[in-house]
Amino acid sequence: MERSNQIGWAQVRAGIFILITLLLLAGAILLMGQKTKLFVSTSTIRITMQNVVGLKEGAPVWLAGVDVGVVKQIRFENPRNSNEVLIVAEVDSQAHKKIGPDSLITIKTRGLMGEKYVDILPSASYHDQPVTQLNGKPVHTIDDVAQKAGVTFDKLNSIVDSVQSGKGTLGLLATDTKLYINAVQLSNELNILAGNINRGQGTLGRLARSGEPYDKLMQILSRADKTLHDIQAADGSLNRLIYDKTLYTRLVALAEKSNQAADDVRELNRKLTSRDNTLGMLLNDKELYDKGLSLISRADNSMKDLETLTARIKSGQGTAGKLISEKELYEKLNQTVESLDALVSDIKKNPGRYVKFSLF
Repeated sequence: MERSNQIGWAQVRAGIFILITLLLLAGAILLMGQKTKLFVSTSTIRITMQNVVGLKEGAPVWLAGVDVGVVKQIRFENPRNSNEVLIVAEVDSQAHKKIGPDSLITIKTRGLMGEKYVDILPSASYHDQPVTQLNGKPVHTIDDVAQKAGVTFDKLNSIVDSVQSGKGTLGLLATDTKLYINAVQLSNELNILAGNINRGQGTLGRLARSGEPYDKLMQILSRADKTLHDIQAADGSLNRLIYDKTLYTRLVALAEKSNQAADDVRELNRKLTSRDNTLGMLLNDKELYDKGLSLISRADNSMKDLETLTARIKSGQGTAGKLISEKELYEKLNQTVESLDALVSDIKKNPGRYVKFSLF
């Protein structure tokens, strides 16, 4: 029986089925390799960092130590304007609600040489509307530590060179022999001093070897303790000063009264210096002072004129002076007064002699 070279439809269907099965298996393997959770709702977050220190696409994203997503893309966010690197990751939608602006995002390593992963500390709040744009914390690499260590070693080498060359205090201590000699001499003197003290020589030696100063000190302390006990037990002035609150209350009341008196004095001073009253005007008004000074000057001038006039009268100058000093003028004036008085008396006695009255 001859074989047919034609392929039957059954064989074609079998081949298609096998091909589809292989494609599905390959896709499942790829998804599992990327650690993407199947049949779980995911959301996208964008993380901006200065350096991703070797992080690769497909790296896991951990939230508080729990694997919640995977890194999908790593690229420069805006290479024309900055060197920031953008990490695009897909995470579990429920876990995404615990990621916020206060979350600490860093890149860590599993073990010393393990793979890199994104580590996120949860936010203190629960976000119903998840934040999609976040900033990561810069990561310190081993190169940074080595560079800082190199700078530190350079400084240490510079310090050592300075010491060896005799610069600074440490350099002088290391190179100057005088310091060593002085230290040796000081040590010898201290040994001598310690020996003298141990033998009881000098003040320190007597204090160290003799018990008399200690006994006197204890006596003084005992007497002081007894005095304090007597003060506390007795009803004297010191005890009252310490324990009686009456004096304190009176002092407080006196202080309050002093404050009130000070306020009253300030108020009185304000009233005295105010221009609204007579004393204030007397104290502060310069015009009144000028007028008073002018009045005093005028009074002084008047007194001087009166003194001059009195002197002239005493010296017999003028009418008043002559009335006072010349006796002849006084006698004539006295005779005139007497004659006038006699005339008035005669007129009263004999009016007809002086006055004549007639109707026709």
